[in-house]
Amino acid sequence: MESELFGFEKGAFTGAARRHIGKIEQADGGTVFLDEIGDMPISIQAKILRLLQERCIERLGGDETIPVDVRIIAATNRDLKAAIAQGLFREDLYFRLKVLTIELPPLRDRLEDIQPLTAHYLERFSHELKIDNPGIREDALDLLEKYEWPGNVRELANLIHKALIFNRGNPLSVSDLSQIIRKQESPGEISQGSNQEEAIRQWVHFCLSHPSNDHSFEFFSDTICAMAVEEALKISNGNRSQAARLLDISRPTLHGKIDKYGINTISSTQVIR
Repeated sequence: MESELFGFEKGAFTGAARRHIGKIEQADGGTVFLDEIGDMPISIQAKILRLLQERCIERLGGDETIPVDVRIIAATNRDLKAAIAQGLFREDLYFRLKVLTIELPPLRDRLEDIQPLTAHYLERFSHELKIDNPGIREDALDLLEKYEWPGNVRELANLIHKALIFNRGNPLSVSDLSQIIRKQESPGEISQGSNQEEAIRQWVHFCLSHPSNDHSFEFFSDTICAMAVEEALKISNGNRSQAARLLDISRPTLHGKIDKYGINTISSTQVIR
């Protein structure tokens, strides 16, 4: 995380073959969004505090002080005051960040957002899966507005994504969504093996049955691989070293996959909770 944010000099550590400019330095004159800052290690918190106080950074392995002008926007779903009491978050950083606070209620308390968010994810994931946007039935949208959404917007995005993989070109129905919701409410009961294989087979069959879709071998391979990389990053909370271990590949190989598939590791879906 430190090398990604602050950059590093050549030779700073094993494998550092060249100088790398970090995200903060790249954003000079702009904005840096730090998602889930409540999970940030104490050692990195100290460097962020220095950035806020002195408006400068040092690359990993370097001794040059680099002035930067960036706006910091931070988000978290944790109770930072409780984290301070537990010694997990610096109190001085908390007050440095708490200049302007925007409290965003959970999705169940802002039902008016469900319709535009659903429309957004239908368009986005239809484009990613290279299928026509099927839309959603009125009664299915009513179902979404009655659900409690314990996982907030990310759960909604996940549900729409899954529904589109199973979709056969018809508008999403109550039946389509209720099955997925039941499985999300009881993840331990999700059947493995044959059901998962059948879901993939149905998606492949759908793509092959529609000549207008890209149905090359590379398309199927890249789509599955991109999903695997995205899920590994989600499970590891964005820790690339851990994600690489989960996938049994090297960290440079993971970086190559992220670039190849255009995976946005700080996705726009994370801004809204």
